[in-house]
Amino acid sequence: MHCDHGSRYQLVSRRSCRAMAVGLLLTCGSLAAQNAPPSPTRESAWLRVNQVGYLPEDPKIAVLSSDRPLTGSFSIGEFTADIGPDQGAWGPFAHNYRLDFTAFTQPGRHTLRFGPDLACTVKIGPDVYDGLPDKLLGFMRLQRCGLNPITGQKCHQEDAIDTTTGERLNMVGGWHDAADRIKHMITTTYCVAALYLADAYDEAQHGRLMIEKIHPNDDVIYVQVADDRDHSPPEALWHEDRTDYGWGPGGPRSAWRATTQPAGPKYQNRSSGLASLAGRASAAMALAGDVGRARRLYAMAKAHPGNAMSVPVKAPYYYGESTYHDDLEWAAVELFLATGERPFLEEAIQHADRAGDNVWMGRDRHGHYEFFPYVNLAHWRLYPHVPPEVQVRLAGYYRSGLERIRDIAIKNPYRLGTPLVWCSTNNVIALATQAVLYERMTGDRQFRTLAAEARDWIFGRNPWGVSFVIGVPEDGVASRRPHHLFWKLAGILPVGGLVDGPVYKDINDSLKFMPFDDDAYARFQSDIGVYHDCYADFSTNEPIIDGTVSLLLLVKVWSD
Repeated sequence: MHCDHGSRYQLVSRRSCRAMAVGLLLTCGSLAAQNAPPSPTRESAWLRVNQVGYLPEDPKIAVLSSDRPLTGSFSIGEFTADIGPDQGAWGPFAHNYRLDFTAFTQPGRHTLRFGPDLACTVKIGPDVYDGLPDKLLGFMRLQRCGLNPITGQKCHQEDAIDTTTGERLNMVGGWHDAADRIKHMITTTYCVAALYLADAYDEAQHGRLMIEKIHPNDDVIYVQVADDRDHSPPEALWHEDRTDYGWGPGGPRSAWRATTQPAGPKYQNRSSGLASLAGRASAAMALAGDVGRARRLYAMAKAHPGNAMSVPVKAPYYYGESTYHDDLEWAAVELFLATGERPFLEEAIQHADRAGDNVWMGRDRHGHYEFFPYVNLAHWRLYPHVPPEVQVRLAGYYRSGLERIRDIAIKNPYRLGTPLVWCSTNNVIALATQAVLYERMTGDRQFRTLAAEARDWIFGRNPWGVSFVIGVPEDGVASRRPHHLFWKLAGILPVGGLVDGPVYKDINDSLKFMPFDDDAYARFQSDIGVYHDCYADFSTNEPIIDGTVSLLLLVKVWSD
């Protein structure tokens, strides 16, 4: 896959982007009010659709939300149907209706209409997602550390120094994790493995080099490079970073070892082992073809069961993963696929049964990255290679989690069944991915609509009517003022980055450290969820590499 860098990263002013957001805000609203911010006095009903589009055979369900009860029919092309029963109040809306136009399959751009004033453009076709992978990978290239292909600049050439021994290391490379300049190996290891599975080999190879560096010998694996001292002023782009980690401004940065016990100089994480990190790293290296390193990492993971967590320094926030048998399973099955050695297959089955289903599914809350990476890809990778009785168990692990989410989703008009915790888009994409993989494994189509509605939530069929992929689609309402230094300092819109997404209001309130800009989406906020398209809101509008790669993989498996 390739990316035309010039077409993906536009130099735009923040003022012009603000105007663009307001102008596009009502693309799926009242025709009389499209050039004005939403107002209960000017508009009382809104249409929400997937702005990227629908494959012809997709389930296609728009949501019509209103301040008042509605009746009547809607139309798209020659298709007409009743709007159906009132689904009741949810979020910011008193009345909601599900407009099912699944039967309409004609490719093209169509107008979905309700009444004389309410209309929305809908795209249908087998190619509606064709341009998306390049945009997602374009964001990953912008996140590269070392030599950045987007800016042409070098950064962090002195990475890093071991915080335990003071040893100088070569940790140049990898990806900046999100809007800041920290390099988290928890997310990097996953991204490398998932990129290989998504056939994004060039970007996977870039990350692979970093995994080689974090495991210099059998006894050591590093969990991150840099830390939240990165957040200290002054703010700067990757190549202008002058943060002082104790070795001079702009000098070497800290390399933190993964430990089997809590770690951190002031605030401590709850690390208990190395298996989660080393297991994922092993799977990634097996997919990369480095079987020797994959074997060593798997041995490390088995020798040190438990979870590795990122290291907090200034603030008590860290990636607090709590599961690791899924990572051991992933390592074992990829080693089996790479070597054909039966013991790896037998161990993968044992780990699979210990991992079971995804325990976050059905919960209304969980901790920050507690169940990362949210979908157990190893069950899918293992399924074709095991006896029928094991296949039944693996499919059952997927099905039980999907059933719990469906039981929640059926109770609201948007069919959202995943929790609105920090990085909620990760959960939504994991659900959709698991549903698609379950259907691929079993032929059982019962979760197809659940998957489609989760995907559609990402691309605008949500209360805010916003695509959570920055700048996608170009002609739609999407995140355009993200929490990202390239946007704030250089006016470079990091197109293709998936943002964290909406969170419960109490979470957003607890993570609000500075005033937000004028909120163009104020009408659509509620206790159920809030989202702000502004730089200040890092809890809903910060792009993440792991979510972006997860979306890339979802697009890939959906098309297979």
